[in-house]
Amino acid sequence: MKSSLASRLGEIPGVASVVVDLEGFGRGIDVRLEPGADESAVMEELRALLAAYGVRREREPSMNHDQPRVPLPDVGVQVSITPINSGARIEVATSSVKSFRIVAATPLAIAQGLTDAWCQVIGRVPVEIVGVAVDENRLSVTASDGERETSGTGELTGGWIDALTAAVGTVLDDSGLSDLRRAAS
Repeated sequence: MKSSLASRLGEIPGVASVVVDLEGFGRGIDVRLEPGADESAVMEELRALLAAYGVRREREPSMNHDQPRVPLPDVGVQVSITPINSGARIEVATSSVKSFRIVAATPLAIAQGLTDAWCQVIGRVPVEIVGVAVDENRLSVTASDGERETSGTGELTGGWIDALTAAVGTVLDDSGLSDLRRAAS
């Protein structure tokens, strides 16, 4: 499959080179575009081909990072999630405290990083994220404080950042954030 996938990806107009490594340490698919290639057109063809090979779903929800800061007026924090080379940079801020984390590019790691940074800025012990699930319409996060589990969901209509922020905010609220809302302001 690997060699046929690489050759099929290489046939897409606008693709200069392809390296498929699904087994090594830096596993993944590296696609280089030709100068002047229409990136969005190439990406649509890449998505369709990867979906046909079963490597990814037909259409992933948008990260929607045109608005990197999402204000949450009821808890007084701002959230920024920025994709980086092999992961994400997560920043949570109040008017007086900022915290950031660099995490792996997995849903569980991103949710845990957001939770850890959020808990640091509001001054509380973090909870452990034990599950993240995504369906067509929403993202769900489940956390444990060692004694009980709480869950939160966010709608994907506003993008991944909005959904993740809403889900983690709900988890923290359900596990005792209400008392700390005044401290965050």
